[in-house]
Amino acid sequence: MKIKKRILSLALAGAMTLGLMPGMSATALASDGDTSYTLTIPSTLSVANSGWNATDGISATGSLEGGKKLAVTATSGDEFALVNGENKVGYKLATASTDTEATTSWEFTELTNTATTKPMGIVVEDYSTKPAGTYQDTVTFTAKVEDDAITLADAFENGSTTVVSFDTFISNSSCSITIANDNGNYSASGGGASGAVVAKTAVQDGEKLIVKFGFGNNDDFDGTITLDKSDNTYSINDAGYWDVYDLTSVVVNGTDVKSQLTKK
Repeated sequence: MKIKKRILSLALAGAMTLGLMPGMSATALASDGDTSYTLTIPSTLSVANSGWNATDGISATGSLEGGKKLAVTATSGDEFALVNGENKVGYKLATASTDTEATTSWEFTELTNTATTKPMGIVVEDYSTKPAGTYQDTVTFTAKVEDDAITLADAFENGSTTVVSFDTFISNSSCSITIANDNGNYSASGGGASGAVVAKTAVQDGEKLIVKFGFGNNDDFDGTITLDKSDNTYSINDAGYWDVYDLTSVVVNGTDVKSQLTKK
């Protein structure tokens, strides 16, 4: 399903003021098997200045079949530039004023009768030297239902749960550590090996998720497991004590993704 609108219209008067960007409006209703959804894109975008300009975001309601997601992508007719003849004003879609990279895709993995909203705004380059006129671009939003394949990257998403399992040299040595992500605040719980192994902390360091385990309050034998989403690898530092040779599983939101990973 495509929603195509000439959505960005930049009116530059002699004083170089920016007018209303109308027409960013579309409400699409669709169904696909046991999935049905209503997708809403903001009706207007009022731009007060160059730089960040917020919108009401992209929202969706409905229901998704198990294992499915609603994927929305945006493409530009003029390579994300507002055009008037040979003159252009560049812009990018983003999710926040602090974003350094453009955002052209959004995913909905759960839908209900209450709207789920993904943030979207537009960052407009400085247009103070541009001549007066109307600058426009056409953006196409494409929405489709896809398989929701779980990867290691999902462990870094808000609300995710990851269970890392491994064996040690201790009898009854199976260990499992559960990592919960609450808006980037990670917690680690569990352990094993007859209570000898205790989960301690889980922290994100850039593209890496680092999990620490060991004896209770004793830091002398702390080991770490590092999951790196930048290259889909994992590494183990067992402090030379636990004999953790490998992980037995890495279960992200109920799906074991270990076969997707390479040990460093």
